[in-house]
Amino acid sequence: MKLIHVTINNQKKQIKESVSLQGIIQDFDLPSAGTVFTVNNQIVPKGHWDNTSLNEGDVISLFQAIAGG
Repeated sequence: MKLIHVTINNQKKQIKESVSLQGIIQDFDLPSAGTVFTVNNQIVPKGHWDNTSLNEGDVISLFQAIAGG
């Protein structure tokens, strides 16, 4: 199994080469409700998380909606 390096919210991580964005969310126990994920500054719609492949050097960011008033 080959490992690749990605950055998740400014933290370098090693992941399995064939893992999807959904796999990363599960493996690192990242919140998914009310969350938007970007890969290399491109928003990935929730319906595409499972088939979005990650590559060496990808930068993943997550943004959570915050209720205000």
